[in-house]
Amino acid sequence: MEHRSHRGVAVILVLFVLLAVLAYSCAVNPVTGKSELSIVSFSEEEEVALGAKAYTPAVQQQGGFYRDRALEEYVQSVGMRVARASHRPGLNYRYRVLNSSVPNAFALPGGFIVINRGLLVHLSSEAELAAVLGHETGHVTAKHSLGGYQRALAANLLLTGISVAAGGKTGVMEVSSITTSLLENGFSRDQEREADWLGIDYMVRSGYNPEGAVRLQEYFYRQLEGGKNPMFVEGLFRTHPFSKERLDNARARIAERYPDTVRNPNYTFNETVFLQKTGPIREVQKAYDIAGEGDKRLKEKRYADALDRYREAVSRQPEQAPLHSSIGRVYLIQKDYPAAENSLRRSIQLDGEFFEPHFLMGVLRYQQRDYRGAIPELSRSMDLLPTKQGAAYLSKSYEAIGDKQNAKKYAAMAK
Repeated sequence: MEHRSHRGVAVILVLFVLLAVLAYSCAVNPVTGKSELSIVSFSEEEEVALGAKAYTPAVQQQGGFYRDRALEEYVQSVGMRVARASHRPGLNYRYRVLNSSVPNAFALPGGFIVINRGLLVHLSSEAELAAVLGHETGHVTAKHSLGGYQRALAANLLLTGISVAAGGKTGVMEVSSITTSLLENGFSRDQEREADWLGIDYMVRSGYNPEGAVRLQEYFYRQLEGGKNPMFVEGLFRTHPFSKERLDNARARIAERYPDTVRNPNYTFNETVFLQKTGPIREVQKAYDIAGEGDKRLKEKRYADALDRYREAVSRQPEQAPLHSSIGRVYLIQKDYPAAENSLRRSIQLDGEFFEPHFLMGVLRYQQRDYRGAIPELSRSMDLLPTKQGAAYLSKSYEAIGDKQNAKKYAAMAK
C-alpha cells in the first residue's frame, strides 16, 4: 500500500511539473509576434541542425535531387530573391529541385526548401515559382515546422513522465523519429493561410506580381475541385491542406494590401524566362511519365512490360539515374545479375548520392554470396537513407563473414 501511495504521489508531481512547463515555457515568434510553446529553446544554429538531420532522408525518400546545375542555380536565385525580402534574410537558405513526379514542395527548419520536379513542370511563370518558394519560406520564417517539433516533444515528455511515475522505463525520444514527423504531420489551415500571406508579402517586396500567387491557387483549386487529381491529393494536398477559402484569402490579401501592384509593370511575371529555364525539365518529364507506366506494371508483376517502359524512358533521357536504377531492379527480380549490375553501376555513375542503386547493388552482391562486396554498397545506402531492409541485409552479410558484433548491431536496427 505504501509503494502504491508513493507511486500515486509521483504521478501527481510529474504531471504538475509537466503542466507547469507547458504553461510557462513560451517564446515569442519574431514574425507573428505570438507566444508559442517552447519546451526547448533553439538557437538559430540548433534550428539549422534539426532541419539538416531530416533533410537528407527526406530527399532520398522522394527520389533524390534532380541533377541539372543550370536549373538548380535558377531555382536558388529565385528563392534567394524572395528570401532576401523575408523576415529572416540572414538564414542560409537552400532551394533545390527533387527528382520526383509527385507534385509537392516542402520546407524544413533552418531554411531547407525543395520543390519537386512534378510540381515545377506544372507552373507557367517565375512569379508562380516565387509564390511556391515564398510560401515555403514563410513556413520557415514563422517556424511552423519547429512548432510541430515542440508539440511532439511536449507529448513525448508527458508520456515519458507518466511512464516513469508509474514505474516504467524512462525512454529517450529519438531526434530522428521527430524529424521524420516534420514532413508527415503537415501544417494546419491557419499555418497554410499565414504562409500564403507571408509568401505574397515576400513576392511583392522582391518585385514579383502577386497575381502569380492567385494564379497558382487557382490552378491548385482546379486540381482539387475540378478533377480531384490523385497526384495532388497524395502529394501537395496531403501535407498542405487546400480549400477555396485559401484562394479567396489570397485575393483579399492582395486587394487590401497591394491593390496597385497587379497592373503595375514594375511587378513582373517573368513568363518567358521561366519557360526557357524550365524547358529541359519539361522534356525530361515525358520520360518519367513513361517510367510511371513501368512502375504500375512492376506493381502488377508484369516484369517484361515494366522493363519495356523503363527502356523506352532511358532511350529518351539516358542521363537520368533513377531510370537506370528501375531497370536494374527488374533485372534483379529476374535474377539476370550481369544486366542488373550494368544498369545499377550506370545509375551510380550518374548520381552517386542516390541511395536506391547502392541498396540494390548490395542486394545483388548478397544474392551472389559476395558478402564482403555487399557490405560497402549497403553501408553507403544506409548513410544516405537508413532503412530496415538495408539493416537486415547488412546484418545477414556480417553474419555470413563471422562478424557477430556488427551482425547484432544491424539486426537491432532492422526490427
